[in-house]
This record gives sequence, C-alpha cells and structure tokens, in this order.
Amino acid sequence: MFKTFKNVSVAVGFLSAFALAQNVLDNGDLEYGDGGWYVWNNENDPSDIVQKLGEPGIGVNKSQGAMVSIKKGPKTWWSLQLQPPKWLADSTYYTLTFKAKIANGKGPIVAIVQGGPPDYRQKESASYELTKDWKEYSMTFLADQKGYGLNNVAFQLGFAVGDIYVDDVTIEKVEGMDDMTWYNNSAARIDSLRKKDFTLKAAPGAQVKVELMRHAFPFGTALALTASKDSVETWYRKTANKYFWYGVPENQFKWPEYEPKKGKIRRDEFKQYLDYVDAYKWGFRAHTLMWGHQGYGFDKHFSNQGSCKEIGEKIKARIDRDLKEYKGRIKEYDVWNEVFHEPFVFNKCGWQLLDSAHVWAHRADPDARLFINEYNVVVAGETDRYYDIVKGMLDRKVPVHGIGVQCHFGDRAMNPAIIKARLDKLGSLGLPIKITELDFGDWQKGMYFTEEEQARRYEMILRIAFSHPAVEGILLWGFWDNRHWVKNGGIIAADGREKPAAKLIYDLWHKVWTTNGTFKADEKGEVKFRGYPGKYKVTIDGKSEMVELK
Repeated sequence: MFKTFKNVSVAVGFLSAFALAQNVLDNGDLEYGDGGWYVWNNENDPSDIVQKLGEPGIGVNKSQGAMVSIKKGPKTWWSLQLQPPKWLADSTYYTLTFKAKIANGKGPIVAIVQGGPPDYRQKESASYELTKDWKEYSMTFLADQKGYGLNNVAFQLGFAVGDIYVDDVTIEKVEGMDDMTWYNNSAARIDSLRKKDFTLKAAPGAQVKVELMRHAFPFGTALALTASKDSVETWYRKTANKYFWYGVPENQFKWPEYEPKKGKIRRDEFKQYLDYVDAYKWGFRAHTLMWGHQGYGFDKHFSNQGSCKEIGEKIKARIDRDLKEYKGRIKEYDVWNEVFHEPFVFNKCGWQLLDSAHVWAHRADPDARLFINEYNVVVAGETDRYYDIVKGMLDRKVPVHGIGVQCHFGDRAMNPAIIKARLDKLGSLGLPIKITELDFGDWQKGMYFTEEEQARRYEMILRIAFSHPAVEGILLWGFWDNRHWVKNGGIIAADGREKPAAKLIYDLWHKVWTTNGTFKADEKGEVKFRGYPGKYKVTIDGKSEMVELK
C-alpha cells in the first residue's frame, strides 16, 4: 500500500464448517411486497433511477423481488442504497446471503453492515461483481451491538450502471465462531509443519552444538530507507536487522515513485534497498509493478495517459525493462496491487491487462515468482471475489505464482476461526500465501488501543499464520512509529523504545520457535536432530561454522 486504507471491510461467505441458525430477517424474499424495503438516494447527490420493490416477475424464478435501474449513478459510491428491512441482533456473528444479477450494464455492488444514529458507522462490507445470471453471494460479519436496527444491512449501488436485481436475502446467526480449538493447537501444528529432521556429519563421539541463527521462513518488514548517513538512519537499519530478515520497499518501486517522469528513473534511491538486503543477507520482494490507484497525484502520472493501446504498451515496457534489469537480483514481485479495489485501469481498458502483465513479467524473467496482492481478503471478507479472480487466472494458465494478502487489521476484532476459514479458501487454490502488509491500528485514529493489546494481537496473528500450511511468509508494513503510515502503529516507539509487541515478536522467533542443542555424534559420525530450517551456527570441538539447513 501507499499510506492508504479504505473503510471498505468485508467478511466471507464460505463458512461451511459453522452451523447457521434461523433467518432473522423478515420479508427478505419480498413475498410480502415492499414492506420494510427502501431505496435511499442522497438528496445532495441524486441519481437517475427507476425502482421496483416487491413486484412479481423480477425475482428468482419470476417471484417477487427488487430491481433498481440505474441510468446515471451518484458521484459518491455510498449515495445510492437498496435497504432491506431492519432486524433484531445479538452481539455475535451472522451470515448475510442473497441472490443478485445485473442486466444492461456492469459494475459491482457492495453489501454493507451499518450502525444506527448518530454516526451510522459502517462496520463491515463486501463487494461483488455481478453477472447477467442469478448468483448467490454471502458475507459473514460481527454484529457488535445488540438491539434492533443497530446492525443494518444495505446494498450500495453507486459503483454500477444498469438494472440490478436482488432477491432471497437472509441473515442467519453463525454458531461455533467462538471455537478456539484450532488456534489452541497452533504449537503442535507449528512443530509438525515447520520443523524437519536433519543429519550432520562429524567424527564419531564428537560433541556437536547447533544454534539456529536465522529462520528460512521469511519474516520481514516494509522498509523506508533514506540516503542519510546520520545516526538515526544507522539506528533504523540496524534495528530492522534485529527483528527481521526479509524486506520490501514501502514506496520506492511503485511506478510513480520509481519513475516520476518518463525516463527519469530513481535507480539510486531504489539501489539503497538492494544494497541493504545484500549487506545483511536478507530475502527481498519488489512491490509493485502496477497499481491502478488514482490518489496522491498518480492519476497525472504518464503511465495513466493516452489511449488504452498506449497504456498497455507502457505497462509492457516498464515490466520488460525492470525485470530484465534486475533479473537474478530480485526474485519475487507483486505484479499488480489491489486489483479490484483500485480498478481504474481495468474499468478503462479491460481486465485482460491483468493477465497480460503477468505474461509479460514471466517472459521477461521466467525465474521470478509473480504475486498478486490485495487487501480486505483475510482481515475482512473479500475472500470470495479474490478467490474467483485468482482461480480465473489459473484456469486461463496465466503465470501467477503466489497470493499476497495485505493484513491491515485496523481496529477489527480478531477471530482465529474466521481468519483460518479465509486462509483455507485461498489456500485451496494451491498457491503459497504471503501476508504482505501486517499492522494494527486505524488509519484515521491511529493505534489507539494499548501497547499490550497490540502485542496480544500480533501474537495471535503470528501463531495463526505460522501454523497455517498455505502461508509461506509474513511481512509487517513498517516497524518504527516515525516511519509508519498508522500513527503510533509501529512496534518500536518514536523514541526508539521497544514496545511489548517488539519484545514478543523477537522472543517468538528467537526463544520459542528456535532450535538449540548439543548432541553427540554416533558411531557412524552422524548427528540427527529435528529443527527449523534456516542458517545454523554449528560448533564441533570448539570450531564453529555457518551451515544452511533446508
């Protein structure tokens, strides 16, 4: 990300492991007419629409349903909403299920859960790309207030143009969401999943001491380096190396930052990152070759100008140039960032550019691992939409090698069961998952909860991720308050003080998830032990050497 995080949060609709209870929404199928249904259009942002609520023939199988025909939508995406009846909630998890389609147009709709007055706070949401055929969609969400009309469901229509049909809306309580069994067994899973059996050679009877110095499992951070050689920059770089061994540039490889004007490439700024990871022998990934974001003046960048043919040619040229230049030195890229949250390029020129970008990257460097990256797909529930995009690419034989899941948790409640379900869904595609942008705290309010709570949340997500078989790496999106996009969101305070989260993270990797021991070589001169893959300091009869065990 580039210091941005929308309040578009979502939940997931594939929780088959959890039991659903009775529908709590009255007249969700509109068989009693329009009772409780309403189309709200902001009077200060009017739309040109025709609405039909509860009329026969427009629902599933010609039943009664809802239809909103949008000839001209609002300027603001939330200014046009289709609202089902209010309902009475307990403070627990529910699943919203509905059927919808679109005719004579295109565009997604967004299902939201919104609070009541005075601020009508949006709590959860999920976007859905509708098709011309009826399809069922779902979203699981936390009703965090108990009462009538305090967790209202609505469908935001401001992104679409055409005839939108909705029917068979249900809201059912989800049982079993408080089950902590899977999470509580994380230590056993980590031992089974992450450790291997190793054999070292030594003289028979020799004393062999092994010490894990650095995990093979990538654990890293976004870096915000400066060219300064002052004490602050020196401290920043050394501190990063204390806690991490894998890096990604926060901004410097994003196209408008890397090449702000055509041909004016900031290679020297980016070279700092390559030199840094080389000096400390870190792993590295480049973020990102393409991002359709239109904020921060990106809309004026030369890559966004011209015809679609010209835009495609510029994307291809950027990918071809940079992957060939850094071939062998950069081995992993985010090819396209935030594919459906920042769809400007696709809306203008078509989704085929996503496939083409991956094909061009693979041709330029066949050895590079190519990732797609998106947010609100684990933290919240855009999982189904992300799954469909990646699966479509795989079905079309597009070279996509990994799934990046940004994990900006904001101030959301953390539920291991629902996080696991989302990782399971994406993991079923057979590609490795990297948690690419992990942090806590709200982008507007900052990290307003206690430092102890921040540490608790980090421990929970690290245990979840490290114990999940599909996850192959974890990266924080920054670590120091003075270079963090969330105010006070780092694990290191502005004055350099180690917060409880920093100590916890260090201890997990260096004291809990570690391998140290002294063994005696058998009569064959073999030392067998079970440990984490990584770089080891091996000491035999007082002489030490570094050994990488995979």
